[in-house]
Amino acid sequence: MRSFTSEEREIIRNKIIDRGKECFAIYGIKKTSIEDLTRNLGIAKSSFYSFFNSKEDLFLQIYTEEREALKDNLLENSFLKYRKEPYKAIKAYLHYVLDIANNHPVWRKVYIEKEHLELTISRSSEEKIKTIHRENVKMILPFFEEWAAAGLLIDKDARILAETTYTVLSLIHLRNEIEDEDFQDIMDILIDLLAENITKK
Repeated sequence: MRSFTSEEREIIRNKIIDRGKECFAIYGIKKTSIEDLTRNLGIAKSSFYSFFNSKEDLFLQIYTEEREALKDNLLENSFLKYRKEPYKAIKAYLHYVLDIANNHPVWRKVYIEKEHLELTISRSSEEKIKTIHRENVKMILPFFEEWAAAGLLIDKDARILAETTYTVLSLIHLRNEIEDEDFQDIMDILIDLLAENITKK
């Protein structure tokens, strides 16, 4: 079997990513097979592994790309919009991510269904998950450092406060265990408490 050219590899890789978005949104990671991901793409199932180490790696790649695509809007509607008002910025950020997690098929799999955590993932996938966490905190950290320098936050390390804010999002997966209307009220209270207690009026 001949090797793919660089151009062919890029085309096929993008097709696999597009197929992955469809399959993961409908079936989830666990129920999506390699056959599902390669069907009608003109490649054998075994060829999938020349593009991605596993379907988990594919999922994390999709999540990373989707996060980058949404990042500007996320920042514009939270930290940039309320740059001098950390209380409002933190609340807007958490509510915006909560809304995305509820409505975006890929983010829903990460934050609410937590599917990837039920799987045996590769070492490279584990590293990607850690990298995603670090990058998500790194994205918001400059704002916390700016606020800390301006005396707008409590007397704690800015990194700790940024980590604490991001960690609240890990509670989104409890959505499956709590009534919808109760969950929204609970998250509203937690977000208010966090913003109230790490910022200075």
